[in-house]
Parts: sequence; C-alpha cells; structure tokens
Amino acid sequence: MSSPSISEICQFIKDDLDAVEKKLREKTASHYDFVDLAVQHVIEGGGKRLRPVLLVLSAKACGYDGEDAHTLAVVVELIHVASLVHDDVLDEAPIRRKRETLHSKWGNKVAVLVGDYLHARVLSMLVARHADDPAMSILSDATQAMCEGEVIHAYKNGDFNISQDDYLKIVGLKTGRLITASCMIGAILGTKDEKIIQALREYGEAVGAAFQIIDDLLDFVADQEKFGKQSFSDLREGKLTFPMIYTREVCTAEERTTLEQVFNADTEPDSAIEWIEALLRRYRTQAHCLGAAQVYADRAKSALAALPDTPAGRALQQLADYVVSRDW
Repeated sequence: MSSPSISEICQFIKDDLDAVEKKLREKTASHYDFVDLAVQHVIEGGGKRLRPVLLVLSAKACGYDGEDAHTLAVVVELIHVASLVHDDVLDEAPIRRKRETLHSKWGNKVAVLVGDYLHARVLSMLVARHADDPAMSILSDATQAMCEGEVIHAYKNGDFNISQDDYLKIVGLKTGRLITASCMIGAILGTKDEKIIQALREYGEAVGAAFQIIDDLLDFVADQEKFGKQSFSDLREGKLTFPMIYTREVCTAEERTTLEQVFNADTEPDSAIEWIEALLRRYRTQAHCLGAAQVYADRAKSALAALPDTPAGRALQQLADYVVSRDW
C-alpha cells in the first residue's frame, strides 16, 4: 500500500495553506513592477511548503487554530526561499523546481538583492511582534544556524574526507534548524507545556535529518524532470553528501581512490557518472539511505507519543513517513 501524498495528508488544513499562500503574496508585494516580477518568480516556484505545513500542523496538534500560525508560516517560508535564492547563486544552479533560477534569468546581482529583499520582508513582519515573543528567539537562532551551516559547508566544499557525523551536523544547521524551528513555533502557539514543545523539537530534528538524507539521495536517483533540477549536481559542485560518504566508507581501497579522482575532477563525462551509478548499485547505497532516513522518521514518530491523539498529530506521523517515500 502506497503512502498518502502530501496533499492527501494536508487536505484538512487546505484552508490554512490557502491563507498562507495569499499572505505570502501580500507580504512580498512591492510598489515596483520589476521587484514584484522577480519576487513572484521565486515565490510561485512553490514546492510543497514543508515548513509552513509543519508549523500549521504543530500548532493544531497543540490546540491552536488562529491566524498567527499563517503569519509565522509565511515568515519561515520566506526565510527558506531567500536561502534558496542565495544557494542557487553560490551553486550556479540553472534550474530549481523545473523553473529557471532567478540568477539564470536576471543575473547574480538581482538574485542576491531579491534574497536580501525577502529577508527585509521577514524583518518587517517580525517588528510588530513583542520582543519577548519566544518565536523571535527561535527564528533568530534558526537563521543564525542556517548562515553558520552555509559558511561551514562552503569551507568544506571539495573535502573528500568529511565524516558522516560532521556532514549531518552541517546540514542540521543549514537545513534542519529551520524545519525544527517551524515545529517549535507551532508548538508554542498552542501550549506552554515544555514536554510537548521538546517533543516537537525532537520531531523536527529527526524529520529534518530524514529530509536531507532523501534530498541527497534524490540528487543521484531521481528523474531529472520530476525532481526539477539537474541530477548529480552535488557531485558536480564538489559536495560529498550522505550517499557518497556511505559509499566511500564501504567500497574497496581501489574504488575509493578512483572515486576521489572523480570527485576532484570534472564529472561531466558520461563515463564518470556511469561509473558512479554502478558503484552506488554495487553497494546498495539507495537501500542504505532509505533505511537510514526511515530510522530518523521512526524517531520522529516516537517523539509524537507525548502529544494528544488529534488529526494534526496523525498527519505529522504520516508526514514523517512521506518525507522518506517522497519523489519530489
């Protein structure tokens, strides 16, 4: 039996997600036509809005059903989208989510400035909140962690010997922290119970790890048209990700030497990619990654035992499994 899709999981919060989409457009609107055009290009790129979904579901699971969840969902999505715009410039990525990236369409200067504009909109939305609002410190910490993760990841770019633990710590900062923040912000909207807030923090951390492992895997095995970006892009950019770190550790010494040579050279030639694909098959890297991600998904689901049984809580359970089974 196949896992439900994210749209099926989130059907009962469709009105909330529609409200988030409406507010996303309202809060990023500019008085200048070109700014609007450039911003909407990235906003309409869409994606599954994982972070807003997690925030809304976490809030509902903790008994909150108000509009503040929509506002904060927009904030976390704008932080995420701004980071993607800047990432695409750094990685020189031509395509994201089947659309031309902003820097490919209008150049690096426009892309960097649009990313900055989105961060400015986040600040504008947060300035109206009370200074002692716990969401402020959660978002501040998450944004700082993302920047730290980006810096460390850039420094480690081209490092063939990066360990699995170090890699997971870096992506935990770069990707996982905002996912965790989304869950925690949802929680604090509905409860002051530290046990439940901590449970959703643990859920977010585990889901974030599972998400990143699958994202890394999809770079190697997903259909390029379906995934919405060029395959083997991480390897081309000199990034050793979870699947390759595992394969590096289990392959023979001779294969490791060849792998390092491929990693440190231009990986465009078909023969190099074919060799890597064969190596991944030989060591069943896909199965290993799926298993590792499922361990994190199961850890996330276990954390939810502290929450009452609600439709939102059950949706969070399903979402943990969906992150592993997704093909987007």
